[in-house]
Amino acid sequence: MNDLWGSDIRQRINSAIRVLCPIIDERIKARACAQWGEEELRKELVACILGSQVRHEMAVAAMRNLEFAGLLDDDWWATESCEGFSSNVYAVLTGQWPDLPSRGRYRFSRARADQLARARDQLARLPLEARLNSTQDTKQLRHRLVADIPGIGPKQASMFLRNIGKSYDLAILDTHVLRFMNMQEAIPATRVRIGTVAGYERVEGAVVDYADSLGYPAGYLDWAIWATMKAARELAL
Repeated sequence: MNDLWGSDIRQRINSAIRVLCPIIDERIKARACAQWGEEELRKELVACILGSQVRHEMAVAAMRNLEFAGLLDDDWWATESCEGFSSNVYAVLTGQWPDLPSRGRYRFSRARADQLARARDQLARLPLEARLNSTQDTKQLRHRLVADIPGIGPKQASMFLRNIGKSYDLAILDTHVLRFMNMQEAIPATRVRIGTVAGYERVEGAVVDYADSLGYPAGYLDWAIWATMKAARELAL
């Protein structure tokens, strides 16, 4: 990373992130009164699952197609047994469903269809609203989501909890955030393991410390890093 961009560009990235944090703060406060029902929570969770290991644009397109097909409606998610759900999701993600608004095939069609079907089964047994009300300890809640919901790892759980306004103290450790923290020499360039909750929380601590130095929660900082680093990398190409 440090070889790709010189010190001047790294300084500009840092400055852009500092500018974005208060803007993010204003937007978050403006929507703080939003009420999240079960359907809205479900859609946000599905969006986080779809966003794993794919480009943002691909995840957005897949989400749009699933909504178009009605596969995120209560009728599909309210009963413990739902025959045909996985095959229908697969048909949408592979572009075989008729008249989809977004064309193209989702990268991990089979795996995501299976994960969403198993996530559906879990939420039919215990809805998200009940899960979120079970504890005010957001780290414990993240642990439970990772343990219970297929397709949800520490990053996806953290993103979900931030996006619904449950917590802004958890960091979303995507590739942009990890590159930035390495650029700041706050984490090593290699041997960063975030696949487990324990490993994730060790790296997360560095992001939280950096966010504290700016006077903002980690959930604000990683949003600003994501936007800035994504733009900078695209310009570099």
